[in-house]
Amino acid sequence: CFHAVIFVGKDYFCRSCFKNKKNLVVMGSRLRIRRVFRPLVTWIAKKFQKLNVTPNQVSVLGTIIALVGAFLFFFIHSYWGSFLFVIFVFVAGVFDGVDGTLARLTNKISIRGGYLDSNLDRYVDSIIILSFMGHYPTQTVFLGFSLLVWVLLALMGILMVSYTRARGEAAGIPNCDVGLAGRSERLFILVICALMNFAYAYFALIGLVIVVFISHMTAIYRIYYVRKNLKI
Repeated sequence: CFHAVIFVGKDYFCRSCFKNKKNLVVMGSRLRIRRVFRPLVTWIAKKFQKLNVTPNQVSVLGTIIALVGAFLFFFIHSYWGSFLFVIFVFVAGVFDGVDGTLARLTNKISIRGGYLDSNLDRYVDSIIILSFMGHYPTQTVFLGFSLLVWVLLALMGILMVSYTRARGEAAGIPNCDVGLAGRSERLFILVICALMNFAYAYFALIGLVIVVFISHMTAIYRIYYVRKNLKI
């Protein structure tokens, strides 16, 4: 869409399309985990605001923290690897909301900042999924499929969730962040399941399988959602 854009929260929409937003069939999930952590995210953002930290700096910091967690998970095969993964990825997930909140508090919302954040998120998501190839033996078979197959399916799913939203919004449908599993939900599932590795060493792998299914379900729903709301 080549119309002027306006900002709503962390997103930007076509101005003329946004005026017609009331005509859209909006079915966003009420189960989004961000609502639970919103007070914490806002509190951290206000602290960063006092320290004159920029939203882009928060995005980069969150990326580094997530990559450290994935690195530790890849190389440390004991429960300590899982525990450190939980801490670092959880903090990175919180920071993923902090940068947008900080941008709103400081009136620094920009297309450039959102573009940077989205690209960093895709790198982080991919590396987190790939870290499973190091934490578990490569010959691992789970529910009849090899670890490699689950990793590839997860990568495909998370990228399609992002792509279907981007293409939908580019086609003029405001806020295609609909469906069950956004980025926050995927990270939360992986964190919770990795935390449970003390009880069963393959609990994190169960989380990966869950991410595979809910990611593809979300991507398919977003395709349906966009097609339903497109007028042409």
